Amino acid sequence: MNKNLQIGVIGLGRLGYQHAANIRRAIGADLVAISDPSNKALERGEKDFNVVAFSDYKQMLSEVDLDAVVVATPTQTHYDILIDVINAGLPIFCEKPITYTLEEAKKILDLVTEKNHFIQIGYMRRFDPGHVKAKELIMSGKLGDPIYLHDCQRDPNGPPPEYVPMSGGLFVDMAIHDLDVARWIMGSEITEVYAQGAVLKHEYLKELNDIDDGQILLKFANGSLGMIEISRNACNVYDVRTEVVCKEKSVFVGQNQLTPYTLVGDEEITVDMSNWVLDRFKDAYEQEIQAFVDSVRNSEKSKVNAYDGYMGLKLALAATESYRTGSKVVIDF
Repeated sequence: MNKNLQIGVIGLGRLGYQHAANIRRAIGADLVAISDPSNKALERGEKDFNVVAFSDYKQMLSEVDLDAVVVATPTQTHYDILIDVINAGLPIFCEKPITYTLEEAKKILDLVTEKNHFIQIGYMRRFDPGHVKAKELIMSGKLGDPIYLHDCQRDPNGPPPEYVPMSGGLFVDMAIHDLDVARWIMGSEITEVYAQGAVLKHEYLKELNDIDDGQILLKFANGSLGMIEISRNACNVYDVRTEVVCKEKSVFVGQNQLTPYTLVGDEEITVDMSNWVLDRFKDAYEQEIQAFVDSVRNSEKSKVNAYDGYMGLKLALAATESYRTGSKVVIDF
C-alpha cells in the first residue's frame, strides 16, 4: 500500500483518545474518523482532531472509506464490534482484553483464522524499548536459557468504585499484561498457575468482590518457573518491573526515574517517577500503533495476534479461578 492508511477510532476514553493522538503522529497513517456514544467524548475528539465524528460506529463503518479501525471501547462491547469490523473486511487494532469472555475470544480467534483477517491486540509492553531489548538479548543466546521470571505491576492507587464491576477483577484488569509478557519474553507457554490475593488497603473492594493485591506462581512448558506480583498500592507511583534470570546472565527491565535528573541535598537523593501508565509506556503506545500501521501497509503478519489475545484472557481467568478456589489451575491447549 503506497497511500497513507485511513484509520477510524471506535471509543474515545483514556486509551482511545491516546491511540487517536498516536495515529496522528504515526508515519503512513491518517486519522479520518472517530466514534463514541458519549457526546462529551465525541465533542472533545472532534475539536482536538478535526475529523468527522459519529455517535454510532456502524454509521462510521458504512459512510467513511476506511482502511483500518482501532477498537478501544469497554471490554463488554468488544465482541459485537469486532464481528462487525471483521465482516466489513477492515484490519483491526483492539485494546486488551480481546473480549469479555473466553467463549467470545475463541469465536473471534476462529473467525480471524478462517478469514485470515488481521487483528493486533494492545499488549503495549511488547513494544516498550526496555522489554524489546530484554527479549532481543534472551533470543540472542548470550544470556543462556531463561529459567526464572519475576514481574511486578503496581498501580498508583485503587480504581474508581464504578469501574470495578466492569473491570473483570484484578487479574484480568491488570495481570493480563504481565501474563502476556511472561509467555512472550520467556518464549514458552504457561502450563500452570497458582494465585492468591487479598484486600490490604482499599476496603471498598471487599463489597465489590475484588482485591487490591495478588500473586501468581507460574510454571512454563519448558520447565522454567515464574512469579507475578500485582498491586493497587504503590502510593502514587506507577511501578512496573520485569526480571529474567538466565543460566549465564540476568536481565532486569524497570524504571528508576521518569526524567534524567537526580536531586541531591539535605541528606536525601530524589528522582521523579511516573504516576500513570500513559507516562511510563508513552513510547510503547506510540510504537504499537506504528507497528500496526506498518504491518497493515506492508501486508505483514500481526505482531500480537488473536491467539495472543485469547491466551492472555485464558491465563488471567485461570488466575482468577485459582485465587477463588485456592488450587492451582493447569492450562490446557
